[in-house]
Amino acid sequence: MARALLGLGANLGDRRENMREALRQLGKTCHVVAVSSLYESAALVPPGDPPGPDFLNAACEIETELTPQQLHGLVKEIEAAIGRTPAPRWSPRVIDIDILLYGGTVVRDADLVIPHAAIIERHFVMVPLAEIAPEAVHPVLEKTIGELAEDVDVAGLEHVEGPEWGAGAVS
Repeated sequence: MARALLGLGANLGDRRENMREALRQLGKTCHVVAVSSLYESAALVPPGDPPGPDFLNAACEIETELTPQQLHGLVKEIEAAIGRTPAPRWSPRVIDIDILLYGGTVVRDADLVIPHAAIIERHFVMVPLAEIAPEAVHPVLEKTIGELAEDVDVAGLEHVEGPEWGAGAVS
């Protein structure tokens, strides 16, 4: 079994329910070990573009027998089942599931990069991730998530609800 850490986000539709559904779907194939609190932040948009709807974000820890590539396929299937359709980068979305870390594995494929390329630049990733896995080690930077999170600017990140929002997902 491998330990993977995922980021969840949504800024369209019933954001909380879309994220709960993603956790339920993940739980059908993987063991959901932990779910972070729920956080809200402004959508990232390119300079000069109008702001998008605010995102809800969280992180979860899973245990899985899937390879990184199989897990990537699974999260894409879950996103599609919840209603995500192909759209340009930065577009609003009903669900976004990113593989942030997969054990100590480093993957650099055309369609999959682990650890996630922007992990340390995004407060909406690092804060929930540090909440559930501060001891996890970034395999490229060789620092713990807790250490990396100490340098994160949390301005604009709002704690919305504790981990109970994901009740029922953790088995």
